[in-house]
Amino acid sequence: MRLVRAGRRAFTGNADVLADDDHRAQVTDYFADLVRPFGAGPVTDLSGQSYGEMAKALVAEVVPAAEPVDLLVLAFSIHDVWPGRATATYLSHVCPGTPMSFAVCDQGSASPFTGLRVIGDYGVRRALLVVVEQGALPYESAAATPLAHRGVAMLYEEGAGTRATEVRQYPDVVPEAVPELARRGVAELSTGHPGARVVLSDSLAAVWPDHPDHTRVPAGQPMTGVWWHLAGASEDAVLVGDYDRDLRYLCFAVVAADQSSVD
Repeated sequence: MRLVRAGRRAFTGNADVLADDDHRAQVTDYFADLVRPFGAGPVTDLSGQSYGEMAKALVAEVVPAAEPVDLLVLAFSIHDVWPGRATATYLSHVCPGTPMSFAVCDQGSASPFTGLRVIGDYGVRRALLVVVEQGALPYESAAATPLAHRGVAMLYEEGAGTRATEVRQYPDVVPEAVPELARRGVAELSTGHPGARVVLSDSLAAVWPDHPDHTRVPAGQPMTGVWWHLAGASEDAVLVGDYDRDLRYLCFAVVAADQSSVD
């Protein structure tokens, strides 16, 4: 699959759905029930974004009506402010082509890489990967949240005879084992794309002392960080790498693009 169009957007304020007082009260009660057994409570003033609203805007930006999508994959990590909605199903309804759709979550920063693997394995003509994260939790927690609400959408098409997109994922990797596996992954992916721009997350660069020259993505956007840079790149090929210290996933992908279509 070859990247033919990408869009990225930062979102401010709250989701439109939070303007509904009934919805706000229902979501607050829902999360209060979920976290009560753990000794936590809901936040006093619910805020945040809905991935459905964020992704709908990105779909409208990236997918023209004349280019129907066959498969849509939504990748996210923390939940949003509409937990009762099947967001991937909703996005199928608003995306040209009414594609088969599903979400990948509970894999931390590895989720978008898994989404790319799924897209490649399905062998469809055209697929959309949407990566989203919002910077608020609806309950009390000491966990760090993203610095901003951000989303990235990437439209891929099959390319006959190309090795446009390749992925390498390594599970259960302790920090000490990262350098060796990282060198191997980058070497394998660079074989077909020797001039690819390298983009590494801050978390990966921190545990890989002899990393290659690269664009380093600052901490603060664990889900969209490397993909945000990919969406804005002007090179023909970009190699992205990320490491989730908590879940111990090490991931790499090389993405080739049709630069006549990438924004």
